[in-house]
Amino acid sequence: MMGLGALKTRRGVFALVADMKAATQIVKCAAGLHIGVRNFDNAEKLVAQAAIERPFLVILDFEKREAEAFRALNELHKNVDLKSVPAVGFVTQEKVMVKPEAEKAGCFRVYMKTEFGRELPDLIARYAL
Repeated sequence: MMGLGALKTRRGVFALVADMKAATQIVKCAAGLHIGVRNFDNAEKLVAQAAIERPFLVILDFEKREAEAFRALNELHKNVDLKSVPAVGFVTQEKVMVKPEAEKAGCFRVYMKTEFGRELPDLIARYAL
């Protein structure tokens, strides 16, 4: 059993996700591993809170929040303390051209949305270790 101090310092997943199905899936996968998730509606709030809480993973929605996702990547990489936080994202087939741009901008990996859904439990578990 973890003490109260361990619960306070446990890092979690931050997301900038507008797709409710994907957001729900992220929360369910993280909850199964007893990991917290915070979903933000803009890059500024995500980066400001990341500077305080230091998440172990950032998930970006390049399908419905493309501009904010790129803004978040840019701000994370400008911050010395946050540029090592891995960011992953997802796109749909309609936005497949965003994938190489996002990876070039510093996103560790951009998944196709269906692949993201399949890989999510392993993805969260891998980064949580």
